[in-house]
Parts: sequence; structure tokens; C-alpha cells
Amino acid sequence: MIHAIRRNFLALKIRALEARIDGCTEALEHIMDPGTQYRIQIARRNSRTDLARLRAAYNATLPPGHRRTWRMA
Repeated sequence: MIHAIRRNFLALKIRALEARIDGCTEALEHIMDPGTQYRIQIARRNSRTDLARLRAAYNATLPPGHRRTWRMA
């Protein structure tokens, strides 16, 4: 039961990070200032690192032999 609650919480955080990464990507198309672009790229890179960490934690809550595959790294 605790694993299911933790897994749902992690899935919610994963989805939020995916939305943030998509938002950063969209924002980069419209920003012309190099300094702002750099900060957005850094934020996107950090979000991808956190996303990988959360996906690993999510997979750790699954029973042995069951692993989820993700659409983007």
C-alpha cells in the first residue's frame, strides 16, 4: 500500500517535471536575450537530471520483473 502511494506521488512529480521541460522548450523559441536563454537551458538541464532521478525512484517501487519504459530521456 505504501509503495502504491509513493508510486502515485512520484508519477505526479514526474508529470510536473515533464510539463516544466516542455514549457522551457517552448519559451526558448520566443526568447531572444542570450542571458535568459542560457538560464532557461540550465533550468531545463537540471529538470532533466531530476526527472531521471525520479524515474529511477519510480521504477524502484515496482515489483521485481516489472519496469516501465519512458518516451523521453
